[in-house]
Amino acid sequence: MNLVETLQNLEPVFIQAGQLAYKMQKDVKYYNKHETGNPASDIVTEADFAVQEFLLKEMVKTDLINCRLLAEEVTISAKKFNEQGKYYLSIDPIDDTKIYASGKEHFSVIVSLHDGEKFLYMFIYFPAWDWTHKIVVGQYSSSGKIPDLPKSIKNTILYWSGNPEKYIPKEVFDNLKNQGIKFSKVEDINLEVGSIGMFASGIVAGVYEEDMNTYDGLVEFNIASAKGLKIYSSQIDLKNIKKRESGLYYSGYYLALNI
Repeated sequence: MNLVETLQNLEPVFIQAGQLAYKMQKDVKYYNKHETGNPASDIVTEADFAVQEFLLKEMVKTDLINCRLLAEEVTISAKKFNEQGKYYLSIDPIDDTKIYASGKEHFSVIVSLHDGEKFLYMFIYFPAWDWTHKIVVGQYSSSGKIPDLPKSIKNTILYWSGNPEKYIPKEVFDNLKNQGIKFSKVEDINLEVGSIGMFASGIVAGVYEEDMNTYDGLVEFNIASAKGLKIYSSQIDLKNIKKRESGLYYSGYYLALNI
């Protein structure tokens, strides 16, 4: 059995992990694990640790234990993986923790695998709606209930941080501007939803990411790639993993478009 098949066999576990997060949400306690000033990356909850450990305890029973683990949180089972492994296994136990901690529903569990050159597998699960997005060797699929999402920002490209105008080719940026497309930070639109579901559903014009977290920063890139959508990007080296206060990341940028 190859690692992609192993991950596919573990999908019921990924769903259970999301349901665990959903169950813990009501009375969850949270605090700042970093002091960057950005709540989206600073906040962590008890559930982040519980969900990650729930996932890893099942993964270490398989050949996935031979992977390099890129996990957002530090938990006991994280130490059992191979730091020199050929494959890179990434875990985001609760993506959009700030939204989760505020009691809102737009959060997900993300599991992915790449070989240093390309992504082989990605699984994104929103437990509030039993809504799944999956990419297996470049093939995208989705299932479950599509939540009600705001329709007022269809001419918007979302981004979390950085400077889109600095890196996007000038002719591309100017063309988007001439079409009435604007760039807005996720936190500024104050809709209490993240970018992944909005992009996957085609609600927004696109997503821009810069110096992407290893845990969740390339989700829209991979969805766009699997759907055959337009992408502008720098060269992103999946083997060149860097570290900052808020965690591990890949340097570079990308712009994924729905238009």
